[in-house]
Amino acid sequence: MRKFKIIILSSIMIFMVGCGYTPLLNTQNINFYISEINYEGDRNVNSYIKNNLKKYSKFKENSKKYDLNITSAYNKVVANKDEDGNPKNYNLKIKVDVIFNSLNEKGSKTFEKNISLGIQDKKVKEKELEKKYKKDLSESISKDIVFYFMTN
Repeated sequence: MRKFKIIILSSIMIFMVGCGYTPLLNTQNINFYISEINYEGDRNVNSYIKNNLKKYSKFKENSKKYDLNITSAYNKVVANKDEDGNPKNYNLKIKVDVIFNSLNEKGSKTFEKNISLGIQDKKVKEKELEKKYKKDLSESISKDIVFYFMTN
């Protein structure tokens, strides 16, 4: 029975390694670079986006060059309240407007992400969770921006 499990597990491992999986945002598939980025809006969101887009600022030959103007907005809105009027849930929303210029094209694109945050017993824990969600949403928007320029 033990040999049978080993054979099955090794077969699965061989299949997984040889399936030809490549990540969608593989750096070899990147056909653009970002030469300049200007930021406006929420400083934290802009900082997270800046850190994620930094690796796409290296010059690549035969690639499209983009100049970006990024305007971000962060909103925390009470989603619902309890009987006493105290907040129970918040809706966190990040909206990023990207205006881009390339050699032969100009345009703009808006990216939005939101998530619900339940009220926590301790405000410190709630602030930490809000900060984590803000970072995660910003990173997700960064990936969306890169994917947009890959397919554009």
